[in-house]
Amino acid sequence: MARRKWSPPMARPTARQRVVELCKDALILALTCSAVLLALQTPMFSQMQDWMAEPAEPVSTVDQPRYEAVAPYLVSVRNGMGLYGVSYDENLVGRAFDRISYLLGEGFATAGTAESMTRRQFQELMEAPGLYCAFQGTPPMSVLSDWLGSGQDISGQAEALLLAWDGTEVWLCWRTGNVYRRARTQVVYEGHLEEVLGEFSPNGAAFAYTLTQYDKTYGTLDPFVLVPMVAPQPQIYAASSPDLVGDREALERVLGSLGFQSGVDFAYESAGELAINENGDRLRLSAAGKVTFHAGEEPRYSVPCAGEAPTAAEAAEAAWELLGRAVGPWKGEADYVLAGVEAAADGWKVRFQARLGGVPVWTGESGDAAWFTVKGRRISDFSLSLRTCAGTGMTSAVPGERLAAAAMDSLPTPGGKLVLRYSDNGQAELTAGWVAEE
Repeated sequence: MARRKWSPPMARPTARQRVVELCKDALILALTCSAVLLALQTPMFSQMQDWMAEPAEPVSTVDQPRYEAVAPYLVSVRNGMGLYGVSYDENLVGRAFDRISYLLGEGFATAGTAESMTRRQFQELMEAPGLYCAFQGTPPMSVLSDWLGSGQDISGQAEALLLAWDGTEVWLCWRTGNVYRRARTQVVYEGHLEEVLGEFSPNGAAFAYTLTQYDKTYGTLDPFVLVPMVAPQPQIYAASSPDLVGDREALERVLGSLGFQSGVDFAYESAGELAINENGDRLRLSAAGKVTFHAGEEPRYSVPCAGEAPTAAEAAEAAWELLGRAVGPWKGEADYVLAGVEAAADGWKVRFQARLGGVPVWTGESGDAAWFTVKGRRISDFSLSLRTCAGTGMTSAVPGERLAAAAMDSLPTPGGKLVLRYSDNGQAELTAGWVAEE
């Protein structure tokens, strides 16, 4: 017969001890609830809300590479609580745009006939519940529509987009300089747009046109300059260019990325640069990383299109794909965005600009890091500058927008659009600063 395993005797708590323990548990629960309530009232929780506003699953169905090409440098959201605005910050702007970009796609997809509007009307809608994005350059509305997922052909260009509810309807608005346009949409506000806008908590940012009534200094600025509570602290970048004349390995990588099979042994010197002629296509490369191309008779870089000739969106997509191939091994921490697509003789001219950490980069005299000419069904010409940029971990101190506005007022021709940007003229270090764009 098996013996029962012996167990030590267990002390049983008295009724008084059970009451004491229950009181302890209740006290711990009360302290925990108080700590949670206190945390909900701190600025850190507000920042966490902004971070948590990013959707658990992507809501945008647009192609990611093209989506990056039309990413704005400024995003603002207005709801019943106030204004949330961020600019010149790759992470904050990116998270906000990820959350709202599909709403712009819905606006494009359902937009009706466009009509003109005044700046006052535009600003009135800026004060209504909605979202606002400012872009680097002036991408065409047709490309923004196509690349954000709707594909509807809308004429004009957009320096900025606004999707706002006037209390009755949701409008898609856009502006370029002093030209303002709008179109009615079928975007639903209640329970749809309203819900997304409500995820953003006000952070103290304001637009210059609203601050002018309190401080005339801001009147020297473009009215749509966003003024945050804290001045930006852009990072300092180290920059370098590949020597495509003296560095054989760098030259081989460029030729491979561009699909030239001749090889470096077929390159010859011409006016201080290297040149390659392959099947009539001419490629020139400099010691400062500049690459230029002119096509011969055969189409090396074809442009797929649905019709007889490429649309602006199709031309931009082909140029974007080729740009990615060319700069891929070199770009480092730089990003590239679509700056414009203009009609040219028998085709299009597509322009791209660089961006570092969310701050625009002005390259050379024109500002463009690359341009492509599309004629017929092929890319006939292009020019680009290969630059490798890496953050140094150091930041540059720039004054706040108010001090910059005061400095602008002292210029011989005051006024203009205040822009934070890097100026890249081939130097080894890039430091951002305020610039007054006319």
